[in-house]
Amino acid sequence: MPNRIASKEMFGRELRKFMGKSRLYPFVEHHSLDVVQMLPGGDDFMGDTLRTDIYVVSNGGGAGAASPVITADSLNGICDFVTGTANDSTASSELSSGLAFRGDRGAVFVACIALSAITGVKVELGFTDVNNDPGAVATKATPTFTATDCALWVLDTNDNANWEGLSANNGTTDPMAIVEAGISPVAATYEWLMVELIPSDTGANECVVAFRRFTQAGVLTYEAFGGLGTNQGVNSNVLLTPWIYVEARNGTSKTLSVDHWNAWQLRVAV
Repeated sequence: MPNRIASKEMFGRELRKFMGKSRLYPFVEHHSLDVVQMLPGGDDFMGDTLRTDIYVVSNGGGAGAASPVITADSLNGICDFVTGTANDSTASSELSSGLAFRGDRGAVFVACIALSAITGVKVELGFTDVNNDPGAVATKATPTFTATDCALWVLDTNDNANWEGLSANNGTTDPMAIVEAGISPVAATYEWLMVELIPSDTGANECVVAFRRFTQAGVLTYEAFGGLGTNQGVNSNVLLTPWIYVEARNGTSKTLSVDHWNAWQLRVAV
C-alpha cells in the first residue's frame, strides 16, 4: 500500500507550533505575498547607481553637499550621504521612496548605518509624510516638527549625542514623549536602527511606535515603545515614506554611510 501524502489539514496545528519556534518562520513570513516591501530583501547598494525609479534623492544645495550615491568597490555595498560644509538644512543629504506605507499596515523601517563623526550633526531615520522636507524634525529637544506625521530615530548634537525616538501625529502641538534610549553612536561603527508602527486604536487613528537598536552583528541592545495610551504616535491612516536624512550642524562636512535599508508592511490593515 503506497504511503499516504500528508495534507496541511493533517499536520497544520503541529506545523504552526513548530514554525512559531523556528528561526525559519520570520524569514518565510517576510517573503509572503501578504507582505509589501520597498524592495524584496531590501537594498544592499550593490549596483552602480541608486534606483531613481523608486527613490527620491536630494541635498540642501550648500557648499559640498551631495545627494546620496553608491560608493564603488565597497565591502557589502555602501551608499554614502555627504553633508558638505554649510550649516543645518543647506548642509544635508537625504533619501526617500514613494508615499506607500501606513501605520495601520504595521509598517517597519530598518537601516544599517555608520557616521564619520558624532559632533555637529543631525540624523533622522524612519518614516515621514513628505519626501522633500529640510528635515522632518525642526528641534529635537522641544520637540518641534517640519513634518505633520512622522516616527523617527533622531540624533541631533545640538541637543545631545544620543539616539532618541520621536513621533508626531497630525501636527499635534503636544507630541509623544521622547523615547530616551541613552545610546550614543560610535564614529565609523555600523549599527542597525528599526522603527515599527503598531496600530493601537483605530478610532483615534494612532500608532504605538516601537524603537529598536541592534549591533552590526544583529544583537538587540535596546527596545522601547512610544505613544502608549495616547493619540500621539504617528497617524495610522496617513501615507508615509521611508526616510534617511543627515545634515551638518557646523561647517565641517560629515558622511553618513548606509550598508542596507528596507521598509515593509502587511498588504491589508492589521
